[in-house]
Amino acid sequence: MTPSNEKIAFNVTVVASWLLLLVLLTFILQTLSFLFIPLCFAILVCYALGIPLDYLKRFHLPGFVRILLVVGIVLVFIYMLGQLVALNAVNFHSKLPEYETKFWEYANIILSRFDITREQANEAVSAFLSKIRQNQFSFSNIIQNLSVSFFSFLGNVLWVLLFMAFILAERDAFIKRLVNQIGKENATPILESINQINQSVQQYLGLKTLISLLTGVLVTIILTIAGVDFALLWGVLTFVLNFIPTIGSIVATLPPIAITLFQSGSIAKTLIIAILLLCIQFVVGNVLEPRLMGRGLNLSPLVVLLALLFWGWLWGIPGMLLSVPLTAAIRIAMEQIDATKTVAVLISSK
Repeated sequence: MTPSNEKIAFNVTVVASWLLLLVLLTFILQTLSFLFIPLCFAILVCYALGIPLDYLKRFHLPGFVRILLVVGIVLVFIYMLGQLVALNAVNFHSKLPEYETKFWEYANIILSRFDITREQANEAVSAFLSKIRQNQFSFSNIIQNLSVSFFSFLGNVLWVLLFMAFILAERDAFIKRLVNQIGKENATPILESINQINQSVQQYLGLKTLISLLTGVLVTIILTIAGVDFALLWGVLTFVLNFIPTIGSIVATLPPIAITLFQSGSIAKTLIIAILLLCIQFVVGNVLEPRLMGRGLNLSPLVVLLALLFWGWLWGIPGMLLSVPLTAAIRIAMEQIDATKTVAVLISSK
């Protein structure tokens, strides 16, 4: 075998090994998602909490006091948010018949153009739903699915809190133990990578939170002035969904636009609200955010979209929320390995 053939065979072996490793890691991440999703959220929350924790360090407060204070504030915020969602859900349920009436008014206009009566549409929808119910959506299955979802959510919250407690408790001691264990020289590259990941993710989370908060506040103000129902709820929804790249801001505009149409019955008002909301998303997302975040996490826009699709496929909505920080951390880690430096450069925005 000639040297050139040996080199080609070696390269094919290396590529096949990396592909096999990626497939294996994907399988492990998907199989153990019940552990990795809470762990990643716990790490992300700890990054976010690191900003106020470092700020409170200036007042020379003990570590456990700072942790209790920040975590307490976060829990109060989550409780208030839960109360808001519950209150709006009750109000929304009470107004559902009104929205349903409006829906059928608009649906009848559209159906009349195709010579389809409301009764025929109801029969078609009922036949479709009955087939679905026979297969998956019996009453017992609905109760079972709701129970599983509730306990799964509760379990994930407990896992996140458990991981957070250990990570925050070990936050300052980990670096000291690492240096003592492998020596200062060997620990320096690892510490540099960790510091770079810390700075990038914290900067991203801090600025993204402020930008999302600004977007949510503007949406709430516009909807409140226009008299749209549940304006505060749609503002909170906008704030949360703005953390999902690309599609989050688009999805966040749909519910308030639909409610505006059902509530007012005015196409002109609905168009004005839609234009205003889209303008807010465009200006904040495409003008203000790039200027404030600069290069941000140094990821190519195409890579951000592909990461959103991959992590969304792997872990669903939680994966979409985690897609950008996880991909950025992976890129920074790959920069430290000679075999993956080229890939790190290719997925960066430079």
